[in-house]
This record gives sequence, structure tokens and C-alpha cells, in this order.
Amino acid sequence: MITMVLRKNLSEANRVIKSFADADVTLEGTFKDQQNLLHPQITIQTDLNLSAYNYCEIADFGRKYFMKPHVIQTHIWMLELEVDVLSTYADGIGNSEALVKRTCEDGKMNFYINDGVFYTEQREIVEYKTFKKNNEDTVFGTDSYYLIVAGG
Repeated sequence: MITMVLRKNLSEANRVIKSFADADVTLEGTFKDQQNLLHPQITIQTDLNLSAYNYCEIADFGRKYFMKPHVIQTHIWMLELEVDVLSTYADGIGNSEALVKRTCEDGKMNFYINDGVFYTEQREIVEYKTFKKNNEDTVFGTDSYYLIVAGG
């Protein structure tokens, strides 16, 4: 027999730390046959409706799973589980050291990390000035000189 906690996951699958609804259920079940720990199938007999639950934690395995419950017969459920790698290994992921290749969060750049990208800032300021040639205003399109200043 395997003891498991069934929960209702409210978070996206790609979140390391999940949010759950308040109602947890602790149940015992048995393996269908020889099982793969990454994708086990567990049979449970219960009067509860398990269709609202989509997440399972099995402490004996030290793993957390996404869950799809299916009714086999009246009061007998088959739980198809798939390991949630991010939550199962959340402590290791959070405590790992990493080399940051690129940094940017909501337009906030860290200029002190040399990631091979040169960040620039652009402000568009356009001013039109009329130049005089022989004391006459010069019309664009005629032989004229144009001055463009960048970074000034």
C-alpha cells in the first residue's frame, strides 16, 4: 500500500512553487503492476469523487506528480501520474549556482553583467532647422547640407 496526498493545483505546470486549494485528501492505494516511478498508475477504492484533484504527493517516493483520475468501476479509481520535475527538485533548483547568460526582467537590465550584448537607449528628438544659403531659406531636396547629431 502507498500513502499519498491528493491536492488541487491552482498553478501553471511550469511553476516551481505551486499554489493549492485548501482541501487535501490523504488516501492509500496499490500499484497496478510493475511501475515506472516517473509515470505510475495507482488504483484507489474510495467513496470520494477524485475528479476535482489534479496533483499528488507520495512521500515514500520523495516525488510530486501531476494526476489524471479515471473511474474504472463504482468507487474504484485509476490515477495516472506524471512526475512534476520542477516541484520535486525545487530545493535543488533553488540552491543551485548558475552562470547567467542574459539578464532582463520587465525592461530592467543589469549593465554590470557582461553577457556579450550592448544595451543602448534611444530617445527620438527631431528638430527641423531652416538653413540659409545666400541669405535665402533652403528648401529640402535642393543642394543642401544636413547635420545629424547622435549621442550629443
